[in-house]
Amino acid sequence: GYRRGELSALRRKHLAMISPAPGMHLLEIGFARGELLRACAAAGARVTGLDYSSAACAIARTGGAARIVCGDCQSLPFANAVFDCVFAGDVIEHQSQEGGVRLLAEMRRVLRPGGILLVHTTPNRWFRRMIWPWLRHVAARMDPAAVAGMDAQFAVMDRVHLYEYSPAALNTAARQAGFARAMRRVWVDADLLRGGGHRLTRELARRAPVRLAGIVGGHPPLAWLLGNDLYLRCKR
Repeated sequence: GYRRGELSALRRKHLAMISPAPGMHLLEIGFARGELLRACAAAGARVTGLDYSSAACAIARTGGAARIVCGDCQSLPFANAVFDCVFAGDVIEHQSQEGGVRLLAEMRRVLRPGGILLVHTTPNRWFRRMIWPWLRHVAARMDPAAVAGMDAQFAVMDRVHLYEYSPAALNTAARQAGFARAMRRVWVDADLLRGGGHRLTRELARRAPVRLAGIVGGHPPLAWLLGNDLYLRCKR
């Protein structure tokens, strides 16, 4: 899909949240292969991407649709108040707890008044620590391969994630970064199984009990425990 210029289901969701439009000045932090940058540029936005990886920067530059900067997300090499929207997907969990606050504070600094900050992170610490140890035994009876895949994914996360967030922890980080309560919102995606399209849960999501659980659990307060995709939206 990537080689054909297609966005994953998760990236399409992020694109809709950003709502790029002509004249918008957008910064994406941690853009990986740059497919979201290209989609935003195609919608007419003025796009800048920052990534710590020189390899990611080299890949993204081949698209030619955005200004690419190799740099540190905790010390953004941009002036104050220059972007209308700043997005960081799957970046904050790779920072320490203090580093995550610095990241959010830097995102706030480079936002124009009225600008929007968007953050996506996974996994939900509440789900992983409190729900998954019990749920995996139930799920293993229905789809052992899916459970093995989840365990392997969590093992990778243990190696590369420095601090994982619960909804409450993400809200606290935004407050510490300077966003007033009225200007910040944290939520957990109600689509617990990502529409049944995720590679690890595709087969499991077809089971009737799992579909029912996804419908029931996708609403607060259960979604705060069962959902694994956390979002933060703040206004400058």
